[in-house]
Amino acid sequence: MKNWPAIVTVLALLLMTALGMAIIADWRLDGDFPAIRPKSSEMQVKQMMGEPGEVDRPCRAFGVQLIANCDHVFVYRSTLAPLRGKHWLVFFDQNNQATATSTETKP
Repeated sequence: MKNWPAIVTVLALLLMTALGMAIIADWRLDGDFPAIRPKSSEMQVKQMMGEPGEVDRPCRAFGVQLIANCDHVFVYRSTLAPLRGKHWLVFFDQNNQATATSTETKP
């Protein structure tokens, strides 16, 4: 077939575009994460980081657990999760204010 080179080229471009977008999304999370301060509201965190991939109750995620002053945790996963097991965690109290943050890398 004469169209194989064109099909392969289009597929390669699509793959490269998706990979580039995933890398940019992770860079954004890495860049915005340090800006989260104690007492930041859930809304402020969502404005900076976007919607979390998961909200865990009680405050336990990836072996990290806060017992004091913690109601729930936002879990942000790397867009490249199968290749890069990085997670950004934001812990909140009962007043929906950030109490702690943690970055975890799964082996």
